[in-house]
Amino acid sequence: MKMKRVLAKDTRTALAMIKESLGEDAVILSTNKVGKEVEVVAALDYEERRASAPGQSDFANRLAANLDKLKVNRSNTAPQTAATAYAPPEQSPERRFGSVASAQATPCASQPAQSGSQMQRMEKELGLLRLLVEQQMSQSSKQSEAFVSAAALKVAQRLERMGFEQKLIDQILPQLSRHDDADMLWHEAQTWLQQHIHTSDQGVVQKRGVYALVGPTGVGKTTAIGKLGAQLAMKHGKHKVALISMDQQRIGARDQLRVFGAMLGIEVYHVSGMSDLQAHLAQLAHKDYVLVDTAGGNPFDGHIQNLVDGLKGLPQQINVYLTLAANSQTHALRHMMRHYQGQVAGVVATKLDETLPLGGLLSALIESQQCLVMITDGQRIPLDLGYPTAEQIVSHAVAAEIAEEQGGIDALSALLHATPGKPAHQQGLRREVRSGIKGLQSTPLEAMDYQTHRSH
Repeated sequence: MKMKRVLAKDTRTALAMIKESLGEDAVILSTNKVGKEVEVVAALDYEERRASAPGQSDFANRLAANLDKLKVNRSNTAPQTAATAYAPPEQSPERRFGSVASAQATPCASQPAQSGSQMQRMEKELGLLRLLVEQQMSQSSKQSEAFVSAAALKVAQRLERMGFEQKLIDQILPQLSRHDDADMLWHEAQTWLQQHIHTSDQGVVQKRGVYALVGPTGVGKTTAIGKLGAQLAMKHGKHKVALISMDQQRIGARDQLRVFGAMLGIEVYHVSGMSDLQAHLAQLAHKDYVLVDTAGGNPFDGHIQNLVDGLKGLPQQINVYLTLAANSQTHALRHMMRHYQGQVAGVVATKLDETLPLGGLLSALIESQQCLVMITDGQRIPLDLGYPTAEQIVSHAVAAEIAEEQGGIDALSALLHATPGKPAHQQGLRREVRSGIKGLQSTPLEAMDYQTHRSH
């Protein structure tokens, strides 16, 4: 370490003298006013630089070296030695000498108490700066692989507008081709999403059996049960379908399902527990399709888990589906899907007409690898439900993002109510009514602009 003290008439002259005697690598330690002159103390460190660690920048290594020096010299009470221990990172001469103004506010090196306090503060600041630089370097290395072009950045921005989290975006971008065609990259991103979303082309009810919907309170389980019952009655006959309600907590739950049953011409039963449910299922063994509506609860307590365990523990084989509202928080959707992975046969997503954007639902499906078996988008029975493929649900999410970006509320409302993957036979409902097929014209279904397929 070589030090030099210079007295000059002004700061500029003193810095020029320091530069001439020590060179451009000199570091200014202190400046003080001595009478009418300016005192500048500078030093030149001849110690060899520490070898750069793999994956770190020279700047980060210099910060680490200076931090180590400060720690070693903290026990040294000599003011001059303590002052010389601090060697800031290399800078250009203009920026280094331009920092004299801030250095003038530094306490004089001849004051041991102030120097020790300053050393502690500088050590803390260097530690924080080192951490910041290492984080920035780590993120930069990831971004250099992901953001290979401006086109990829546009894709990332669009995925973000669709509601996808940065974690998933960082997973998608490295899989894209390295070129500047934004349209092609966007097509590749959609293809990636489609390949990582699992759906069932057979829907919730795949064969004869018992099917139960479980999930938090207010997600639309009862309405979904009514829609499923209506479709099954229309396709197979209402005498082959039965509805069971286990909801003993929500006010009006029994009446709601009873009204659905009356509208559909389907028998409805109410049970008070697992043993009662087991007895009713034994009595309804002659029914081809039994749909069980369960009571909702707090998604983060043990109620739903106990319900799933109880249903899976019955001697009858019950197909249990997790029902979630698509407009829930992404973290809540992901937590529920992950928690019940392997315990349920799939996920029913409700309230798509109230959900914007759809990236949260798709992110949870991708990360949990749960199978999406059915979606609903309104209250009409049984029109507002569908069984979309991965391509259809991704296209629906993209169209919603475009409609939102354009700001057309009417077009956006119509789009959100256009559930993808609706069964083809729903399109012929009104034609069948006009052709004279009689059903439940005397029931409230007539006021809902719906008729059953046939009467039994």
